[in-house]
Amino acid sequence: MKLLYHGRLWSGSTARQRLDAFQRQAGVNAIASDVDAMPDQSLDLYARARWKLRWPIDLHNENPRLIEDVATTRPDVVFVDNSRVISCKTLRAMREICDPLLVYYSPDDAVAPHNLTWPVRMTFPEWDVVFTTKTFNISELRQRGVRNPVLIGNAFDPLSHRPMTREEVGDDFERFDLVFMGTVEGARARSILRLADAGFKIAVYGNPASRRGQTWHQLTHANIVAGPPAYGVNYARQMHHGKVALCFLRKMNRDLITTRSIEIPGMARAMIAEKTPEHDAHFVDGVEYVGFQSDDELVSAAAKLIADADLRLSMAKRGYQRCLSASYSTDDRAREMMETIFQARTASGGK
Repeated sequence: MKLLYHGRLWSGSTARQRLDAFQRQAGVNAIASDVDAMPDQSLDLYARARWKLRWPIDLHNENPRLIEDVATTRPDVVFVDNSRVISCKTLRAMREICDPLLVYYSPDDAVAPHNLTWPVRMTFPEWDVVFTTKTFNISELRQRGVRNPVLIGNAFDPLSHRPMTREEVGDDFERFDLVFMGTVEGARARSILRLADAGFKIAVYGNPASRRGQTWHQLTHANIVAGPPAYGVNYARQMHHGKVALCFLRKMNRDLITTRSIEIPGMARAMIAEKTPEHDAHFVDGVEYVGFQSDDELVSAAAKLIADADLRLSMAKRGYQRCLSASYSTDDRAREMMETIFQARTASGGK
């Protein structure tokens, strides 16, 4: 089966990792349709205004480029990874060219106001399959006209998110008690300051909340070292800078679990994460991860793990084994998605 994969495929992106996983699937010829843009590209005033109105400019000419790629490759499936600008006109043009199965993938809260653009909203009825990683989005997508919303789990990439040795990481290997990678949010900042006040040494890496918003560098505490985010293998290296990795959820995305929830155990790092039903469904609390519901519980969990190296290593090993045995890798998720795609093509008469 020929599958055209459209997304931001820069090295280290999760979209690239998903494409690579599809390319490793037997019987799948996955071809890249690369947007060729990093996520932190600056926008001018007009582009920012259009984004606030949820009518973003097609800055990278995704629509004409995708139509051209379809005309050139004539795929059986077009898989669009989280684009916010693909239009109904483009989807209909692709159907006229070779009538491929149209698949959309969203790793975010797809219907949240800050994520949902008008182009995406208007295309909802056009897609043959819409994959979402959010359980609560299934019914919400159906209410908005999506004919076939399908839940797909978060994943770790086995080539990028893997256990590393001190030699691979360098002098910063477990230099800190705790490490966190993610965008700044107020609740996260307060929790990290609470940990720092409790005496823990913490490394935090990530983007500001917005181009003019709070940054981790504003947490001026002697026990906190802040730095920029990293991606791919370098991201894995940074996550080995702490003895224990923190997993905070994104409140504005209503997260109950996130990609990092799987990536951290996939790197065999002991993880402290916000306790949710979805975290508990993926990992055993107290054995494969530690859940917390308040800053008091967070501080207590950190103290216990930092003081007990054997417990820390056991939890890291068990979490890692769970990722393998429960099929949480990008390859496993690609296989699941291909099964859904095959079923959808069969149901549509093999188009």
